[in-house]
Amino acid sequence: MQLQSIDRVDHITPEEFRKHYYEPRKPLIITGLSKQWPAFQKWTWEYFKSIVGDKTVGVYNNERAGAKTLVNGADEYITFGEYLDMVANGPVQLRIFLFNIFQHAPQLTGDFNWPDIFAKGF
Repeated sequence: MQLQSIDRVDHITPEEFRKHYYEPRKPLIITGLSKQWPAFQKWTWEYFKSIVGDKTVGVYNNERAGAKTLVNGADEYITFGEYLDMVANGPVQLRIFLFNIFQHAPQLTGDFNWPDIFAKGF
């Protein structure tokens, strides 16, 4: 296996990206891509709690499932706001799976955009 470093830029033109990264299939980290999105400033713990904090979510522990463990059953149900508080306060042993925040708050999709200027239809 041959390891290589990945280039990192703040901004790049679509032409430069296509020529130097997309066509040769070379990875690139674009660090400044999201800075113009409303989500960059808007998405905070408190903001998410204000719009979907009251939604109930199933949480799952880290223990290995046994023969008598329900495959699809959550270990506990709490509000999303309670879960965010737990995460904000430090490492959490509980996990959320299959919670589609956009289903509950479709307005969030207006807070970011896909970088189609670099790879339209990708």
